[in-house]
Amino acid sequence: MFLCGALLVSTSSYVSKLYLQHTISNDAKNMLQQYSQQVDSLDSKLETLSKLFLFDCKALDRHQLKHITYNDYALRRLSLHNSDGSQCSSFEGASGENSLSPLISTLSEQSSLWVTSGSRNEQSLLVAQWQGEKGSLYVHMEPIVTEAIRHKYCKNCVLTAISAVDNPTVSFWRGDAALFSQPILFSMNLDNGINIRVYVSPQLLSIYHSKMLIPLLILGFGIGFIALVIIRFFEYRKMSLHALVEQGIIQREFIPYYQPIVDVSTNSLYGCEMLARWKRHGQGLISPMEFIPYVEKSGQILPITEQLIEKAIGDVSKLNWGDTQQVISVNIVPDQLEHVEVLASSLAILDESPLLPSQLAFEVTERKRFTNLSMASQVIETLRTQGIDVKLDDAGTGYGGFSYIQQLDIRSIKIDKMFVETIGTADLKLSLLDSIIAFGREAQMEMIAEGVETEEQSRYLAKHGVTLQQGFYFGRPMPFRDFAYYCKSMVSRKSLTKRFNIPPTLLYNQVDEC
Repeated sequence: MFLCGALLVSTSSYVSKLYLQHTISNDAKNMLQQYSQQVDSLDSKLETLSKLFLFDCKALDRHQLKHITYNDYALRRLSLHNSDGSQCSSFEGASGENSLSPLISTLSEQSSLWVTSGSRNEQSLLVAQWQGEKGSLYVHMEPIVTEAIRHKYCKNCVLTAISAVDNPTVSFWRGDAALFSQPILFSMNLDNGINIRVYVSPQLLSIYHSKMLIPLLILGFGIGFIALVIIRFFEYRKMSLHALVEQGIIQREFIPYYQPIVDVSTNSLYGCEMLARWKRHGQGLISPMEFIPYVEKSGQILPITEQLIEKAIGDVSKLNWGDTQQVISVNIVPDQLEHVEVLASSLAILDESPLLPSQLAFEVTERKRFTNLSMASQVIETLRTQGIDVKLDDAGTGYGGFSYIQQLDIRSIKIDKMFVETIGTADLKLSLLDSIIAFGREAQMEMIAEGVETEEQSRYLAKHGVTLQQGFYFGRPMPFRDFAYYCKSMVSRKSLTKRFNIPPTLLYNQVDEC
């Protein structure tokens, strides 16, 4: 919180300048709009006014000059310069037309806009001129809007200057002329060729700087407090999840679910993939997406996998798989393949079961990167000498891709669902699927397709030589009791296909999960 407050306070000069710029720019834009409307209407206004005078400076003209000026707050003074050389003004004795400089020389054929410099206190005024055959009419306009801005903030601390875009040296300005030496705070151009600039004194910036200190300090502490709450929330969530996982490991709440893998060429059960589920006491199942990514990062996946392998080998041993070649695949992370001792306890459990080593396979996921490929290669070779296969899970979607196949001498891949689901679509990834299958065939690799959900997908894969398939089309992940029933039902389905010559894939979607 203190850090956030200090950072915001340290930038208070910049923030106060932005705030002042925003405030003055809003006022200046309003001023511009009024001046723009005033200038845009000058031509017609001058034409109307000119018709009220005879241009002889006699009694009627003098009366009109004073009457019109008195009743229009936007006008400071009116003057007539007649063709006969006579002059008259609503304010006798004034000679403001002696120092005119052109601002916009052609408002129309008969009118123009000028700037006049008066006394030191009067500064400058905008003067509109109408020129006719009888003479000229000069309209000195009150700087009402610029005066309002000038006195709104503090005395002589704002300078506004209006000039032509193509001639910035001729300006109508209000304020302290010394402020021309300050940087421009705000500048804007109008469509009619007029530019406005605003200058402010350092004193005004200092005032706004002081005003912003306390709000910025409060804002800084507020942001810091919110950030602290968010950080503590995620830390607490992480700590609480870590503690819950530890508790789940101690209480053996992580259980295996089994999803069948089918060989559609023979309508037989190739085996299954063991998937982790978390069943907390007194609660339902927790989705793997809620805890698998975290436990893989925290390292808690290692004891969880060890428990799951122990339970899975115990379950599958009840199915009399020892007399078959059916395989149970277990997901592991690269860390487990880089330390042979990590798998030692699991292999010891396998020695005490009726299962053969060849009936256990490890699927290494690519969600995490290998840190020691040389050691992993040695561990894989050690497992292979014992008859245990290592498959590359989600091939082509993780860190190493097919480079791992060569470096680790992996001979079995699982084709990810993201490729399988493109079958029957125009998705470009369908060509990647065909390339993966062609690569697998050329390398004489075992290929298992995951995520098979339709008969169309199953037939397409079988047609292209991928007969080992896994997905909802054949069965969802299920607890052991339901998987045992599924295994028995496979025997009945296989006999039906032989007896009545029914294509194998037509039967799978007729069997519901128990």
